[in-house]
Amino acid sequence: MRKDLRTQARETVAGTKSGADSARRALEMLFAFTENKPSASVRDLAETLDIPVPSVHRYVAMLREMGLLEEGTRGQYHLTMRVAALARAARQATPLVDLAEPYMRRLAEQIGEAVLLIRMVGGQPVCSHRVESPGRFRLSFEPGQSLPLLRGASIRLLLGPMTPTQRENYVDSAIQSGAQPPLHGRERFLREVERDLKRGWSVSNEEIDEGVWAPAAAVYEDGNVVATLSAPCPLFRMDDQRRNLVIDTVRKASADLSNALDPGFSS
Repeated sequence: MRKDLRTQARETVAGTKSGADSARRALEMLFAFTENKPSASVRDLAETLDIPVPSVHRYVAMLREMGLLEEGTRGQYHLTMRVAALARAARQATPLVDLAEPYMRRLAEQIGEAVLLIRMVGGQPVCSHRVESPGRFRLSFEPGQSLPLLRGASIRLLLGPMTPTQRENYVDSAIQSGAQPPLHGRERFLREVERDLKRGWSVSNEEIDEGVWAPAAAVYEDGNVVATLSAPCPLFRMDDQRRNLVIDTVRKASADLSNALDPGFSS
């Protein structure tokens, strides 16, 4: 006998629900792999997700067929680079400012100072985003504000993607255009660029504004410097201990942001 329309509808709904549940389980299995737990056996996955071992075998087989999982040694499974491609696509769809915001906010709370995200835009260092200091004393750096071409901690890191010859040309062109020259001269500036790039951080002492000390740390993506996190601080409340604390905290925040941009990043 032919099924009536109500029976067909109920079976369709049931099939759709079953398919959705299976897809949900498969996604949960992918999310079971983390940075701290990059590989797992079938039994591990069954215990983590609280589903029967035969079901895990079925989902693993499907994910392997799709190229999302592969088997390593001793029955341990791990994600493939195809999943990494999805992560890269997600990062491309997420503006850097949005990604950086929580790291900047946490950094500002930790050190009690304003935090800037600085990028190169059209050959000019620009404040792309700012998180205000939680304290009363505030420094004025507006989002979209251009910074000096040859002064400050960030520019010495943002020149990283350039070759040595390109950096020399950048400096010469900036000076010819009327920009403030480097505080300690052209040659020393270029040496400081090399030094700061090797260590991944830099410090400015009253280079841009009188009475302001500022560290900056490089933010990396695919091995290149794409931005810096900087924390301008009033010089009057900085001693050696606090300077070291702020530098270390800024470096940690930049490394965390770099890891969010590139999970393979190592500081």
